[in-house]
Amino acid sequence: MPAAPDRLRPPTAISVGGATADVIPVGVLPGGELQLPEDPTVVGWWASSAPIGALSGSVVVAGHVDSRRYGLGTFAVLHELRAGDDVRLVADDGVERRYVVTTVEQTPKAALPSDLLSRSGPPRLVLITCGGDFDDTTRHYHDNVIVVATPA
Repeated sequence: MPAAPDRLRPPTAISVGGATADVIPVGVLPGGELQLPEDPTVVGWWASSAPIGALSGSVVVAGHVDSRRYGLGTFAVLHELRAGDDVRLVADDGVERRYVVTTVEQTPKAALPSDLLSRSGPPRLVLITCGGDFDDTTRHYHDNVIVVATPA
């Protein structure tokens, strides 16, 4: 159930697919992509997205799937999630919120649905990481893995 407006908080930790990570606020780079933490074991909450407990809109959390420097990332588990799986966010006040996965899909990066990033619409959690084939020349993945979950 969504929280009262005085209980809206940014996330500071996530538990997903048996993995856990710290969550830090992030912004957008000049090219329009989310500014993700360099360390893939830390994920970023898009600070312009909804906070935990908002009555509408998406809480957007994104992270690297892996890194040449650091290895496998926390969000490497996202492609293994299925509808009905739990995701838990911990707010900066220590309160834990539970979400239930509704969809997991892989889409080309250029086709990221902008409505998933909206502060309007039903409350939901959107998790994003890289997926698909890796391009050795550009050093980037071709796709995004997108998980959508609803408050439990």
